[in-house]
Amino acid sequence: MKIFARRSARPASDGYSVIDANLSVTGDLATDGTVRVDGRVEGELHRTDTMIIGDGASVIGNVEAREVVIGGQLTGNLRVSGRVEVQQSGTVRGDIHAAAVLLAEGGTIHGHVVVHPLDADTPAIGGDRRLTLTPSRAVAAVAHN
Repeated sequence: MKIFARRSARPASDGYSVIDANLSVTGDLATDGTVRVDGRVEGELHRTDTMIIGDGASVIGNVEAREVVIGGQLTGNLRVSGRVEVQQSGTVRGDIHAAAVLLAEGGTIHGHVVVHPLDADTPAIGGDRRLTLTPSRAVAAVAHN
């Protein structure tokens, strides 16, 4: 029996990094995995698969990701291929370009929000889009044909 069996390398997208509440990082982040920020990150561009900004955390700089959840403060522009969730305690100071945006009651956005189509079948941004209030009290963009 091998005690120290060699494990096969996990794909980079399985990575999970935590910047805890006592840590401050200056510089750009780049990973194919998930980054949870409970402290402070300051840089020009942060590229991740998923970024989670915890309540009380602060991220300064533009973010490019597949998904972003904001419970703290983000100062910078977001380019997200999937979903952005701004929680009740979250604040965004910058523009959001995403396929879907969820804004919880109490969350704030100081900037422009552009919801772009998920696929070719969805009407272009210039199409007839209206904001509707969902039962969870979150604002969602819905395309009406």
